[in-house]
Amino acid sequence: MQLPRLTPLLMLGALLAGTASVSSAAPAAPAATNAPVFLPAEPLPKATAAPIIDGKLDDACWQNAKTYTVDFVHSSKPSRRSESAPMTVKYSWDDHYLYIAYETFDRNLVALGKDEKQGPPTNRRQGLEIYKEGVKVDVAEFFLSMGDMRFFWELHHNANNQFNDVWCVSTDPAWPVNRSTMTFYGVMFLHEEFIRDEGAYTLATGVQLKPKADGKPSTINDETDIDTGYTAEIRVPWLGLGVPRDRMTTLTKPNPENPKQPFREPGPWKMDGFEFWALAVSQDGDLKDRYHRASPYIKGSFFHEDAPSWPRFRCVAPAVK
Repeated sequence: MQLPRLTPLLMLGALLAGTASVSSAAPAAPAATNAPVFLPAEPLPKATAAPIIDGKLDDACWQNAKTYTVDFVHSSKPSRRSESAPMTVKYSWDDHYLYIAYETFDRNLVALGKDEKQGPPTNRRQGLEIYKEGVKVDVAEFFLSMGDMRFFWELHHNANNQFNDVWCVSTDPAWPVNRSTMTFYGVMFLHEEFIRDEGAYTLATGVQLKPKADGKPSTINDETDIDTGYTAEIRVPWLGLGVPRDRMTTLTKPNPENPKQPFREPGPWKMDGFEFWALAVSQDGDLKDRYHRASPYIKGSFFHEDAPSWPRFRCVAPAVK
């Protein structure tokens, strides 16, 4: 029988103990425990202007955003930080999008694409490999839950600007489906689902390769030189992430041909005060400790098991004067 595709991070969890991470200002990591640790929500200021999604982190929102280190070793119990962070991450938002910016420091960039695309017909995204036997693949991963911790997106991105999204359902052991062929390791991986665009508001990604010592850009899949990593941006529509419907608004415009049926288009989302969970993960194939994450808390072997302890963020809009 052919089993469903399983993400390498979750397969690895069968052998390794999971850990979590939030930022350089995170509280001291506790010993392993089965009790969830709910982190206080980090305030996330609203972007005053939308960033240009080109991988360059020179936009105003990134200059003002807090940097979170992705440096807790995934395989360590109790949790411990690595000597240097393989990745850092920043978040921002506005009326239509969640924005993610990250930076890697990889000395040997390896990025493998998949011969498949996913997404809506007008915005297909080239997929990527997050694991291949004998290859030291590098991937940035993000686990995003909009409030219901049993449901979350698992995003993958790499130096080639290739992108995957997987809708995940963490099943309760008491559910019959947990014992079915739809579920393995306590998770349903719905690979055919994808993050939806909302009209003109579309998912977008960008990558900028960092310069090497000689001033030339880092290279991908070339072991003969020493790279310095890359910077990247991901823009995700609130609609596609699955936030509560009561946060949605709709604009109407006159329809000259039929005044009784005005045109409708997406309006600004009411995100001020909204809280969500986001766990950033780095997979650097050259490191002895291949997986790092952005939160020190641990419950079980897989990321979904400690979802309540992922870093939590609260969207904060500036006060109206």
